[in-house]
Amino acid sequence: MAEQLTKWSVTAGTVIHHMHYGLRVQIPSGEIGVVDRVYIDDGYVNPADWPVIGSVIAVVGAGYAGPQLRLSSRPTHIEEARDRMADNHHSTTQAEAEDFGPDCRVRSS
Repeated sequence: MAEQLTKWSVTAGTVIHHMHYGLRVQIPSGEIGVVDRVYIDDGYVNPADWPVIGSVIAVVGAGYAGPQLRLSSRPTHIEEARDRMADNHHSTTQAEAEDFGPDCRVRSS
């Protein structure tokens, strides 16, 4: 089985099917997820204006409902996911920087 997409991970997905409740999207791992119609965009989008089958869209992992991968393509969700990744990277880099280099408590004479 392919590695599961973690919540808040941003990836590209290919729209493979339109359903009455939203989009079926395949991510690079091969896994197929669902973008519910309310998570296609920040506002209402008429089904006639949904991304066309075969188009590649940015999606963010929203977790799993049982075995079903849930996705969102809302710009606000993608922005929040990217902010979370940047904050996480900043925190990790900060912690690594604090442990890097000579111990400032040791004084040379």
